Amino acid sequence: MDPTGLLQTGSALLLNSGFAWLVGSWFARLWLPTGAMARSDAESLLRRPDAIAAGLSLLGSVAGLWAATAVMAGGGLSEARAMLWMMLSRTDYGHAGCVTVVSMALIFALRLYRSNHHRSHSFVVLILLVIFAVTRASMGHAGEAGFWSIAMAAETIHLWSIGLWAGVVAVSGWQVLGTTARDKLNIDDGHYLDRMSRAAMVAVIAIAATGLYNAWLRVGTVEHLQDSSYGMTLLVKVALVFVAIALGGYNKVIGLPAAARSPQGLKHVRAVLQMESLVLLGVLAAAAMLTVQQPPSAM
Repeated sequence: MDPTGLLQTGSALLLNSGFAWLVGSWFARLWLPTGAMARSDAESLLRRPDAIAAGLSLLGSVAGLWAATAVMAGGGLSEARAMLWMMLSRTDYGHAGCVTVVSMALIFALRLYRSNHHRSHSFVVLILLVIFAVTRASMGHAGEAGFWSIAMAAETIHLWSIGLWAGVVAVSGWQVLGTTARDKLNIDDGHYLDRMSRAAMVAVIAIAATGLYNAWLRVGTVEHLQDSSYGMTLLVKVALVFVAIALGGYNKVIGLPAAARSPQGLKHVRAVLQMESLVLLGVLAAAAMLTVQQPPSAM
């Protein structure tokens, strides 16, 4: 893979990972205790990692636009710098890219800003995340079918669902369910874990439905899965999804009941969530690689 392709893949991974964390954090805040003191504690716990995630996603968005300029110009990254402004100001892709940058920049600013008006901030962040997801979907293969197409709707739902699943697993496993965080936030473990499990299940169902549709649209036949790099990458992504589903299923059937019985059970659930989050990071990496490959249907 050449430097432009590497930058495209890396930037897509950055922006998708940051987006996933922010979606997961938004829902985690929703499931945490709602008192004024609890909201303040949750804000202090999540504000910094949220700002880092938004910053990484913002960096990925800008880097992705630079790489896209190089692809459109047919040259290297150094030559693309001089043409970046032209691409941003004169192409639909550039306009959409500007929307993603502005959306993530606003989220970054909101998550850095200290305020007691958490509910209004939460609503604005949700709207910005939805705008980011829709615009990001329009910049991929689905956007070629038109903004109001079924393909566009499927891709938007797919992006949001994988963001929700990966996000709630990562935020819960690495941040919210830590001993210090739980003591500080006074979390009702059963309530939180039940909401997290239901959200992940809904996300998995949506991912399966939209993923099958996208695969049919872009790959077409089983043969194309085996004789194209796009198809092989897609198979790797699907395999990782199944591994993550298995880990989630283990937590659902065995981990969560054990967590209700003992603190040791909750530690075990958290460890499995951390493993699941790493697998889902691999899913996001595979998805990033798909963005720089031509699907068989386009050849």
